[in-house]
Amino acid sequence: MSDAIEYCVYYEKDSEEILDFFPTGINPDTRNTIITYWEQEIPRKILKAVTEEPLTMQELRKKIGHSNSTLHENVKKLEEADMIRTSIVYKKNKIRQLKPRFLFVTKAPKFKTSVQKFFQGLWVNTQANDRVIAFLQENKHEFWTAEEIATKTGLTVDEVELVLSNWDSQVTRALSDFMKKKPFEKKTLYRGV
Repeated sequence: MSDAIEYCVYYEKDSEEILDFFPTGINPDTRNTIITYWEQEIPRKILKAVTEEPLTMQELRKKIGHSNSTLHENVKKLEEADMIRTSIVYKKNKIRQLKPRFLFVTKAPKFKTSVQKFFQGLWVNTQANDRVIAFLQENKHEFWTAEEIATKTGLTVDEVELVLSNWDSQVTRALSDFMKKKPFEKKTLYRGV
């Protein structure tokens, strides 16, 4: 994603309950605004849709349904709350494109994450592995965070982190048939707060 995302909101995939925020020291007013809009069905659908990819209003309507007036009303509320941002792009004509200010990412419940980490490396060649590697190879001109990969592949961030750490581990790769060149380049970024 080219625009900087200010916050990451983790939610449980099935219940859609918010599990965590990153950074953890998020302003309480911002946190309450996020929770308020997340608890509403249409704004939640909009936030999830624009997290996956920037969308025009027409693309948003195709993706989540609802009438134009309902979508415009909810998009306006989300813009006023500074939850999403609008930019103008030119593709034959002027198009309004919606982008998120926050990244909404699915995350497994803590007990499931613990189980996955316990068995880390035993199931290296999985569908999750294939999806992550395919996504990275299709988008090899940019660096992606685990959260961004999760939103683009439909996996939980825990699954993405597990796949990437398996490929990154020499021990795991030595115990499998993966002792070959990693299919991605790793870059770690740090930023002062």
